[in-house]
Amino acid sequence: MLATKRAKVLIQSAHFEILNEIYTYNIPSNEDNNADKTVCLITDVRTDPALPGNEDFHAFNKEVEVQAFYGLNAPDPDEFESQLQHLFIKDGWVVLDNRGHTFDPDTNQLTATFYFDYFEIEDAK
Repeated sequence: MLATKRAKVLIQSAHFEILNEIYTYNIPSNEDNNADKTVCLITDVRTDPALPGNEDFHAFNKEVEVQAFYGLNAPDPDEFESQLQHLFIKDGWVVLDNRGHTFDPDTNQLTATFYFDYFEIEDAK
């Protein structure tokens, strides 16, 4: 399964009240400047072959970027961000990086960016 889809399904399963929408790869143009909603965007960072052997590979390291764009009236994001990271860890992902908070000067939204890695062993064929 694509890492972005796996991450989206995982986040959806948590039913975070703070999130209005979860998107993969891009935010639709009709949502681009909607600063009233809290939106999560999941994008693919890399998929690298792993576990080499017999001149082939048997697994993948998959990394995703998860960005949160907080609505202008969203509650403090600390609890959500902690729960998000715990959710990924409990599902077997590794938190690679938390880039902290930034401020979007165009929409006045607070944003946060996280990187998660997942190790997936291929099914035997």
